[in-house]
Amino acid sequence: MTLNEMIFKRKSCRQFIGKPVDAEMIERILSFELKPLYPEIKVRMDIVSRDKVKCICPWTTPQLITIYSEEAEGYLENIGFLFQQMDLYLQTLGLGVCWLGMGRMNPKTTTAVEGMKFVIMLAFGHPKGDQLRHDLKGFKRKPMEQITDEADPRLEPARLAPSAVNSQPWYFTHEGDAIHVYCSKKGSRLDAGIALAHLYVSNEEAFRFFKTDHVADLPGYTYIGSVTL
Repeated sequence: MTLNEMIFKRKSCRQFIGKPVDAEMIERILSFELKPLYPEIKVRMDIVSRDKVKCICPWTTPQLITIYSEEAEGYLENIGFLFQQMDLYLQTLGLGVCWLGMGRMNPKTTTAVEGMKFVIMLAFGHPKGDQLRHDLKGFKRKPMEQITDEADPRLEPARLAPSAVNSQPWYFTHEGDAIHVYCSKKGSRLDAGIALAHLYVSNEEAFRFFKTDHVADLPGYTYIGSVTL
């Protein structure tokens, strides 16, 4: 199954069998190429054992993927963009995945990464049972008219994107060929990066991200950037 197909099948996994992922699959994960939203922002991604992290969630796994970043403009969107590609890829391998927003590095077993900030982690592993959706009925998402100024089927992958507590803080406006991307000021810019990742994966060849100074203000929202698809 491709990453694009996985957009319509994926879901967060909260039931794992606890068996570690083998070395061969770990190598496949580490060698998977991710496209950044901001190539100039330095990031570091590691696969670590459970003792390296602290998390109160009961569904943590023997291995987790952690990601650090420079605190540059756009770093949260960049992390969401990168990690959602990884989320989709892991699920194409038959693994379950869950974002752990409450997870932290364990200061007793890890050292800080100089010049970088820990951002978030993914729990991943072998799921209990079938973790994929079989139709769109299982997605509890806002209707299209609540996330965009124009009905646009190209935005369906973004509508289906996951977000913290399913808040879906993104909003899209259209201007000519450009689609302007906004994030609620109460929401996470990381989630906006996740939605952008779905737009990239579903329009890999045509996707272009850029920023413009000539964009309308949207009350209650922050401008993230613009795309052409």
